[in-house]
Amino acid sequence: MGLLTDNGPPEWHPAPEELKLACRTAADHCRKKGKHITKLAMKYSLMNNEISTVLVGMNSPEQVEENVAAAVELSTSGIDEELLHEVEAILEPVKNLTWPSGIQQALAC
Repeated sequence: MGLLTDNGPPEWHPAPEELKLACRTAADHCRKKGKHITKLAMKYSLMNNEISTVLVGMNSPEQVEENVAAAVELSTSGIDEELLHEVEAILEPVKNLTWPSGIQQALAC
């Protein structure tokens, strides 16, 4: 939903501000190193055996091409381990932070 993109999430995104800020910091860190957090996130998701399904939202043919290129690059040259560790360190304080989604209903006992 845009957290791990250069543009960041939309205003209405339900994530806590702390999480949004950490993701923005991580994206800025990647940009300062001449990299894109979207590519790093795609590669991480594809290489991680604990992630069985990867769903990626794309809103342009260019984004489709970028994601395919990231997958091909992962298979040929791997992932930037140093950058990955730096981003993981930035995101560590919010690692398991999430937000409610869907329709919230009270359970009747």
